[in-house]
Amino acid sequence: MKRLSSPGIEELKRLLIETNADSLLLPELLDHLACEAEERMWNGQSPVDVLASLRQEITPEIVQTLNIDHQNLLAMNTSLDEIVFEGRNKAYGAYALRLNYAKNVQRAFAAGIALFLTLMYVPRLVSSLRPEKKTEYMVESVLTEIDIDKPKEEIVVPPPPAEEAPVQRQVRYLPPEVVTDVVEESPPPTIDALENAQISSQNVEGELLPDLIVPPTELVGPSKGTDIGAESAVEEKIFTSVEQQPEFFGGQDALMKFLGKNIRYPSQAARANIQGRVILQFTVMPDGSIADIQTLKGIGFGCDEEAERVVRLMPKWKPGKQAGKAVRVRFTLPVYFSIQD
Repeated sequence: MKRLSSPGIEELKRLLIETNADSLLLPELLDHLACEAEERMWNGQSPVDVLASLRQEITPEIVQTLNIDHQNLLAMNTSLDEIVFEGRNKAYGAYALRLNYAKNVQRAFAAGIALFLTLMYVPRLVSSLRPEKKTEYMVESVLTEIDIDKPKEEIVVPPPPAEEAPVQRQVRYLPPEVVTDVVEESPPPTIDALENAQISSQNVEGELLPDLIVPPTELVGPSKGTDIGAESAVEEKIFTSVEQQPEFFGGQDALMKFLGKNIRYPSQAARANIQGRVILQFTVMPDGSIADIQTLKGIGFGCDEEAERVVRLMPKWKPGKQAGKAVRVRFTLPVYFSIQD
């Protein structure tokens, strides 16, 4: 492709200046004329002829028209700052501030994001580098089973046989009674017999005890009733071992079913995974009712209270018996708490 030489380009530049071309549009107009000259040279014209023809064709009117067209094109590429400060002093600081405003905003935005990310991630980085102290909210405790020995049976030692008191020699002497029928009266004792004996309602052979005073025998025979005080004392006594132990109606299987049906596992014990055995002791009354419930060994977390609550719900038991009579018996019952997997 044929190119226009540097002297030719200088000639065109001088021609545009002579025709009053706008200094701002001079590069655009010069480029336009250079392209026109090279196109004509491509069509076979010599550089001298091309420059001569362009010198004749370029007039001030044509240059003015080109100025207007290129000004419109230049305005499309001119920024708002150029339009605002056109014809004004651009060396003033306001032009520099407006020109660099977008860059300053971008830098400030980037710096703000960097500062925000730094403030957000620095604590995490510090906490990851520093060993974290673990706070134990639940401490595992080892439960030790304590075997409670069965209460020993009370050995009732019979009292030693009482020594028979010596019997005072007595002579039968009855006071005379007034009767309608004739009764054969026994002769009264002699004075010699009364000296060494005590007056009584019958004759009793015995030893001679001058210092012993024996009250006269009651004439009324012994009562055929029972000793009420002795029986009440037996009933009020609490036994730990009797001939016939108290029993839940239905036996051991029925007792286990009752406990399994009525026990509600405490929520706090379930969350803490608490398992174990609660040992209760209570008294089975003569009528079969339950009284005086106590916890001998518990595991806490609401299990002890739940076990006592279920025992209070129990119906009456078969009472324990001693010598064929219903008595109070102290009974020990273990209640197991376990979490099914």
